[in-house]
Amino acid sequence: MNKREQEFFHSWYLLIVTFLSLLFLFINHKYILNLSLFIFCLYLYFKNGLELSSFIRIVRYAFAFSLSIFVLNILYQRGGNSLVKAGETSTHLFLIALLSMSSTAAIDFSKVVLYLIVHMGLRLFWGYPMLLAINSLALLKEEFERIKINARFRNLPLKDKVFIFFPLLVFAIRHSQRGALSLVTRGLSHQKSFYFSYELSFRDKTILLVFCSLYSLIVLFAFFV
Repeated sequence: MNKREQEFFHSWYLLIVTFLSLLFLFINHKYILNLSLFIFCLYLYFKNGLELSSFIRIVRYAFAFSLSIFVLNILYQRGGNSLVKAGETSTHLFLIALLSMSSTAAIDFSKVVLYLIVHMGLRLFWGYPMLLAINSLALLKEEFERIKINARFRNLPLKDKVFIFFPLLVFAIRHSQRGALSLVTRGLSHQKSFYFSYELSFRDKTILLVFCSLYSLIVLFAFFV
């Protein structure tokens, strides 16, 4: 079963939903409305492949970020209600950070670029290098893990661990050279056919319609009620 069949909601639409949700979270401070929109997006993320273990790890990162903001607000704010303001700010940023980081685990950005190439007229001159860069992230992560394991086995001193980034830089340069050579040898031209069409299904359009309806109601309630 390919990844398109496993995908509950098209990544292109999920990217639009995430952008609109983050935009609303940035400008709105009513937590009930933010939380309802956040839960809806989180449901789509889990249906789209977000694993519970990854989500728990993301929660820790988002909590560490919001806690640092909370401490900075306590240190630099003055006034009797500084603790309340710091809590509100850190909670708001926690939701934004959690939503944005969760989206990266649920959205297939390669599929987004392919959809833009096939259906939205994105030039292959830009689309192919974008695909190469996106697919390189996983390889760079795996290579960095191997480098860290080798450093641990060699019992590398702490002062020398900063230099483990140099092998990663060499790997990135070599991979970019191989990727560029691959694009040239495979024929980077507009006469390119695709096996998959990456079309939007009826379910994709229905979910987006439900989201737009919910989003409109929340915006109206937030700014006009």
